[in-house]
Amino acid sequence: KLIIMDEPTSLLGEKEVFQLMSTVRKLKEQGVAILFVSHKLEELFEICDRVTVMRDGEHICTKKVSDMTNESLITAMVGRTLDDRFPKEFGVKGECMIRVENLNAGILRNVSFEAYGGQILGFAGLVGAGRTETMRAIFGADPIESGAIYIKGKKANINSPAQAVAQGIAFLTEDRKGQGLILSQAVSINLILASIKKFSKFGMLNNNAIHESSNRSIHSLRIKTPSNNEIAGQLSGGNQQKVVIGKWINTDADIYIFDEPTRGIDVGAKIEVYNIMNSLVKKGKCVIMISSELPEILGMSDRVIVMREGRVMAEIDRGSEHFNQESIMKAGWGGVLV
Repeated sequence: KLIIMDEPTSLLGEKEVFQLMSTVRKLKEQGVAILFVSHKLEELFEICDRVTVMRDGEHICTKKVSDMTNESLITAMVGRTLDDRFPKEFGVKGECMIRVENLNAGILRNVSFEAYGGQILGFAGLVGAGRTETMRAIFGADPIESGAIYIKGKKANINSPAQAVAQGIAFLTEDRKGQGLILSQAVSINLILASIKKFSKFGMLNNNAIHESSNRSIHSLRIKTPSNNEIAGQLSGGNQQKVVIGKWINTDADIYIFDEPTRGIDVGAKIEVYNIMNSLVKKGKCVIMISSELPEILGMSDRVIVMREGRVMAEIDRGSEHFNQESIMKAGWGGVLV
């Protein structure tokens, strides 16, 4: 009689989402009640009859979907008016931070691309296209069979994540709870996990330095937490994500890989993540963003790489006539852009 779906599309591709929506409609016709939890506004407008908005643990409103607009729903969710869902800011294109040539690893076949300082390079494609696998290989998490990686023009030998970090690469994984955080540890500890050597001497941690550094991160990233001693697992998804980002910012990397950085977080937290990305590129950093949400890819990227079955199918500049959802989807399905 009642089915609760909590972020059911977060790991699905376009085709699977379409199939799920069709199934939900059939269940509605059969008289089944559906509680559909989602941060994706287009899904709420497509499938729901009524929407309940919660913010910071409190009930804000319950209304018919037909009585709400995209803007009014966003305002209810974040408590303020947002002028732009994708507040893209442009940095100055800098040097080539990373060049990948003919990378082969697992399903990957001859993957090549370049990413520059002061820019966001988006990676689009269906689930299983090889986007995450590419980044794991670059980060030394998976072995490379052949190919070359150049960091700032110099060939890099990266065989482990530790070597990648030493080369100035940060990798915000898509699974923040399983791979990004130690949920049972304090926010302060999580914020220094990737840069712990800076806070230790003779095997002893400098707790005062950790306290000061974590408080700076909490302030600059606007992490909502009672204190830096709060257990990371007690934070909201958006604030957990900002802790993971803070962990990597503390390494002062040159190349930041963001894998599905806004998955499962609300609209307000998404805007804050986008602004963090903007601040990085304005400092001359290189940002690589994997996302399954095409509006996000188009809204924040300077260039887009489209992958399919482990291969690069297209590279699209922001000013190109192909910089649109239709062209990206066509390339993702194996079509040729002319």
